[in-house]
Amino acid sequence: MTDIFAFLATVLHIDGLLQLVLAMIMLSVGLSLQLEDFVYVLRNRQLLAFGLVIKMLVLPLISWGFLVLSGLPALWQFGILIMLFCPSGTTTNVITYWARGTSALTIFLTVLSGFITLLTLPLFAKAIAPLYFSAETEFHLPFLEILLRILFIILLPAFVGLWLRRSFSGFAQWLEKLLKTVATTLLGAVYLIKFFAPPADGSAAISWSDIQLLAAPLLVINVGGMLLAYYYALWRKVSPRDAMTIGIEMGIQNAGLAILIGDVLLANHEISKPALLYAMFSFWTTAAFAWWAKRRNS
Repeated sequence: MTDIFAFLATVLHIDGLLQLVLAMIMLSVGLSLQLEDFVYVLRNRQLLAFGLVIKMLVLPLISWGFLVLSGLPALWQFGILIMLFCPSGTTTNVITYWARGTSALTIFLTVLSGFITLLTLPLFAKAIAPLYFSAETEFHLPFLEILLRILFIILLPAFVGLWLRRSFSGFAQWLEKLLKTVATTLLGAVYLIKFFAPPADGSAAISWSDIQLLAAPLLVINVGGMLLAYYYALWRKVSPRDAMTIGIEMGIQNAGLAILIGDVLLANHEISKPALLYAMFSFWTTAAFAWWAKRRNS
């Protein structure tokens, strides 16, 4: 079985395929945008503030404190924080749609977190590196390369999608449905190959002992982040539907970008292991949260 995944990883150039799939997903996000979405968000700007503050500041800060107490290896802690510094995961749009949440809100949070991450991800990663690597350890984060990859993989495809939606509405709606299905399927396949293929073939090679150590802390961050965002939003008098949407947005991280940073830019599979494991379960836990919140709201 391992030989099959090793063959697929080599033939498909798995890291290059990951970048292509991420760009496809962000293109589908751009294709989802329309004028009515802008109007709703502009009238409810506090929703964006709540979501972005929790995503970009509160969740990473609380998680950092939790990780300090967790006793996890430094590279894994660093990898988890890198993942939390990344933009929101684009599959939140799918879960929000299924749960009948506020689709416009989750789309804007995803896109805006992409804008913010363009600058904050390299800076935050550079700032926390000394906390996890000794002075003797040489650690060089390729700032410009990360900046360019975020620009071309996340922001540019989203802008192209937005332009297509405004210029060729019928074609854009057809392409959006196609891309959501194809890109989500391909992303799942990429994660599966990276999970099982040997390290030399582009995998993080997660062992059973790795899973035992990482599963509980990642679940705490995943579920805790969703519940924190949901109840905080309700406390701030946000509607239950919008609160559920903000909670969903916290559950899916852009693990693909975190894996790209760990495996390709930093060439260290240990850094990307937490993101890979997180990607394997977070869709399902986030869907379960959406189902629970929807039932509670009704």
